[in-house]
Amino acid sequence: MHGGVMNSVGGALVLASGVQGGHATAPGYETLLIGLAIAAMSVACVLIAIHLRRRSNRPRQVSDQWQALAVMGELCPHGWQAQLTLYGWGAPVPDDAPPSRTPLVELEWKQFDEESRHVVVARRVWAPTIERALESMVEDRQTDLTLEQIEQQAASDGELRWND
Repeated sequence: MHGGVMNSVGGALVLASGVQGGHATAPGYETLLIGLAIAAMSVACVLIAIHLRRRSNRPRQVSDQWQALAVMGELCPHGWQAQLTLYGWGAPVPDDAPPSRTPLVELEWKQFDEESRHVVVARRVWAPTIERALESMVEDRQTDLTLEQIEQQAASDGELRWND
């Protein structure tokens, strides 16, 4: 019995030794493909890291009501109005409110035109905090301005056809 144990242990050592010491050479194109895959993944990781760093370092447009007043005053030169509604725990919220585990902040804002002082834009944004609601309002207006500039550029280039 003792010799049988030795034989099986000795056999295991031989198998392990053959696996550890032996290797097969891969063809050159496989080595090149693996190297290129590693390089591509490294470049992708670097690009993702750069993107995340830039995104986190991006200055916030507004962080309080005074900055929101100043920025919206520039973005809406003919006047604007905003109304905040804070919903407490368990308070009924409108049907179009997003699902949330925390109390919501609703911000309704309007932009007025120069001539008749009528409402040109009326929007509602939802956020978890007042600061985030103010940021969303400013981002909304900046998006509107960008779209207006694109439309004006397309119209001046003759590329804008509404009846197509």
